[in-house]
Amino acid sequence: MQDVNVLVVFYSRFGATERLALAAAVGAVQGRANIRLRRLADTADETTIAGVPGWRENRDRMNREYVTPREADVSWANAILLGIPSGSAESALWSEWLKKLRENGVRVPGIIGSFLPMVDTPEASDAARLQGRAAADAARTARV
Repeated sequence: MQDVNVLVVFYSRFGATERLALAAAVGAVQGRANIRLRRLADTADETTIAGVPGWRENRDRMNREYVTPREADVSWANAILLGIPSGSAESALWSEWLKKLRENGVRVPGIIGSFLPMVDTPEASDAARLQGRAAADAARTARV
């Protein structure tokens, strides 16, 4: 069975999308894929971040635990899963990130999925895990 690589990229302020990204990564591992888990950096200014209780603390913790996605991560990946908070004002952040990759000539895999968490529930975690596994299976099928 061929090795496949799944890149899980997420944005999270308070940890809900982070937990679902972890579940998606577990699913990809269950699908026998190699994974990289990356977090997009906050683009908000410090005044805005300081004005929302808990945002700074969570941001600082996640900055210690995750690196931002690099072009090399995208080139490595056979599939990318994006963790995008539902109703997120950061959707432009995703568009800009993908656009920048393409403009820099980075090969973006054809298999891109997303999970849009509305609430952090066991059902949402199960769905994210299944999405990770499906991404691994799809990437493997595409390589054959």
